[in-house]
Amino acid sequence: MDAHKAHILIVEDNPDDEALLMRQLNKAGLGQHVKVIDDGKVAIDFLTAPDAPISELIAIFLDLRLPHMSGLQVLEKIRANDPTKNLPVIVMTSSNAPTDLEKCKKLGVSCYVQKPVTFTTFTKAVADSFHVPSTATGPMPTKLNE
Repeated sequence: MDAHKAHILIVEDNPDDEALLMRQLNKAGLGQHVKVIDDGKVAIDFLTAPDAPISELIAIFLDLRLPHMSGLQVLEKIRANDPTKNLPVIVMTSSNAPTDLEKCKKLGVSCYVQKPVTFTTFTKAVADSFHVPSTATGPMPTKLNE
């Protein structure tokens, strides 16, 4: 995929979770122009490159457990960088640690979604991130931008 056409960035190192998320994005009609990066440091390098397609990005899906730089460190750098500080970030994680949830809340993530990500929780997270009413029912992701 051409990095300059990236609209959604997925930062996920587990191939199974990546495949599940891509299925959900495809079902939602958002599967085109997705960039997948499996390493926290590589994600920051991509986002801070001089030719980074920041104006094209509409959302970042971020795992908290990544090689070379944790998802929380990635999130801190995203929020500290002017061009990316307001991008919607949806955290997807297997962590249920209250400290992770609190750190994400302080760093202004749009949603905190427990893995495995179902179509229902995915749809709700995307709708909540963009303030679009959702008709999805079932387990709800934690909305953190209130």
